[in-house]
Amino acid sequence: MSYTIKTFIASGGERFSQLYAANPSGFPLFYPTAFIVRSIRRTTTHETQKVYLAAIKRVCEWESIRSIDLAKNLHNRRFLSAAEIDDLTSYLRTSKRSSKGGVISSSKYNTYLACAAGYISWLAHEVITDSNTRDVRAAVDAQNTMLLSKRRRKAGSKAARAQRIIALKLPTETNNQLLDLFDQPFERLRQQHNFGHRFRNIVMLRVLYETGMRFGELLSLKLKHIIESSGSDSAYLDIERNHHDEFDTRLHQPVAKTEGRRVPISASLEEQLLEYRDNWRADVQGVGFSDEDFIFVVHRGGRSQGQALPKTAFDNGLAKLKQLFKALTPVHPHLLRHDWNYRFSKQVDRVGMSFVEERPLREQLMGWVPGSAMSKIYDRRHIEEKSHEIGRKIASDTARVSE
Repeated sequence: MSYTIKTFIASGGERFSQLYAANPSGFPLFYPTAFIVRSIRRTTTHETQKVYLAAIKRVCEWESIRSIDLAKNLHNRRFLSAAEIDDLTSYLRTSKRSSKGGVISSSKYNTYLACAAGYISWLAHEVITDSNTRDVRAAVDAQNTMLLSKRRRKAGSKAARAQRIIALKLPTETNNQLLDLFDQPFERLRQQHNFGHRFRNIVMLRVLYETGMRFGELLSLKLKHIIESSGSDSAYLDIERNHHDEFDTRLHQPVAKTEGRRVPISASLEEQLLEYRDNWRADVQGVGFSDEDFIFVVHRGGRSQGQALPKTAFDNGLAKLKQLFKALTPVHPHLLRHDWNYRFSKQVDRVGMSFVEERPLREQLMGWVPGSAMSKIYDRRHIEEKSHEIGRKIASDTARVSE
């Protein structure tokens, strides 16, 4: 039997998902639904709930393939055998997208395993009578320990991952091409009907470039979040945490993972944002103009015209830009966030700012909590570059002094 995850929007804007058998019954699976509602929903985001359901979906598929009824077996106090645990964890690791024999990453597998183990442990306590007795608790704990013992060591170390992050920045030719497009957004564009969404896509790229915000934060920007310049104050964009936004009609709502904050933008970007808002966006059929309406909207005709832009629409627009401008090939939204951090480090070097002064500023602009691990990773880049500079000077001391 096959299964599917369906997502819904409640009247108050909350997103929730449920697991269904792929048949016309029309009812969600009882135990997975009860587990999410009673144990997961209150303390996690919708995205996390979907990860749990993806893992539970694999457990249900494995049950169906092996003709196993976990709820019935556990009710009868028949726990998973070592062979069944090996078989289940092997199925959890199987890749559904690659050819036969492919597997998912160790990180993703470990996440699925933890979610599946949590669900199976909950299910045991749910269906076993007197599950709080000492022998039952011990058996459930032993089963959970056996499952979690199948975790795989992640490839590479934390230090290696940090080193990869430190090295991420835009190639020079890519950076130059972006700057050219920010100045000339309609370059190589001939058809008039494409001007609106080209301008939108370029402005979105520029927001990511100038602020380093996450892509979900960009898609969540509303008209009220544009704070225009006034007197000596520059323009800003407000970023809000927006889980379960009742005004967002997108089924898969983009959300801000980081803290809310206000980020400054250049006068040129402010001018382009206002031009997009007042000219290109305003001409789109069905678009809204209230404070709660989103800045970036669908331009092309159809049922979604004028509604908040989904991630897939921007991805398609970026792919077309890459076809026209080969230098943009490396660009993706999160790389622009890494590049922002690289440029931030260079800027604080130029003004002679210390690490102690730099860290809280970076954390504020990135939306990280004080003492963030990511902030410390970018501190390491500074430390490495400074150590190389001093090391070169010390190395030069070996040169003979000319007489």
